[in-house]
Amino acid sequence: MYFELTPALTADILFCMENQNAEFLLDTENSLLLNKNDSARQPSNGAAPYEAGGSRYIAIPEWKPADGFRLMECFAAGFRNPPVRDALHSSLEQGRGVFRAFKRVLSEFPDAEKHWFAFKQRRMRRTVLLWYNALRESWNMEKIGEEPDEIEDLFLEDFIFRAYAANDSEAVKTLHAACCTEKPHDLGDPVFVAETANHEFAGFIGVKRKETLLYICNLEVRPEYRGLGIGSELCSRLLKNHGQEHVSKVYIDLPVEFEGFSRFLYRSSFKPAVTRYRLDLQ
Repeated sequence: MYFELTPALTADILFCMENQNAEFLLDTENSLLLNKNDSARQPSNGAAPYEAGGSRYIAIPEWKPADGFRLMECFAAGFRNPPVRDALHSSLEQGRGVFRAFKRVLSEFPDAEKHWFAFKQRRMRRTVLLWYNALRESWNMEKIGEEPDEIEDLFLEDFIFRAYAANDSEAVKTLHAACCTEKPHDLGDPVFVAETANHEFAGFIGVKRKETLLYICNLEVRPEYRGLGIGSELCSRLLKNHGQEHVSKVYIDLPVEFEGFSRFLYRSSFKPAVTRYRLDLQ
């Protein structure tokens, strides 16, 4: 029987999918989730018990502990903050109690924990959508698409982006020194900074300019805030600002350990200009 997948029904299905102690069926006639094994709620007056396979009661998407573990593996592998990623990988190797260990690590990194909940919600909603589209196909109806992914925007709402001010000088120098693990390079002119809602300094972008050429010499974010889109947002604001100041070309050197940032650069129409190689002799 046809039913509409409303946001409220999706939320109910997601909640029941994670309940490993019961089996739930969807009553398509009333858009309700029913516990198949709850005898107190079974039909009365001789009506047939809840059973999947008919047109009214259908099984919801299956979600086992193995699915949850694979989701954690996927999240850890794709997380762009190296210290958090390593800690998550270590928790997944503990065997017994792995779910508690994973949650414990996330509790130590609130921003990563928020990222995880959004990632998990998005992936599970996708599972529900695939299930619903399979049903629509059986009803000879067109499939529906996914909603735009606005997860990164959700995290950026927790940060403030503004123009550099003179009183940011010490925070910029401190972060720059921490980010330069080898010989410190020249500190450019900071243009924009990022800070948390509590006004804790999170990152900055600095440039050098020669006539119509602009060189991004500093795009630095504190380690605990990396992987949340802060660098991309700082770069976007810089490009938008200097796009109105007669700049003809913009250059940026990308350290090999941050190669993942190249995806943003390509989306912003950057093209590789030079490849730099280094040989360590000591």
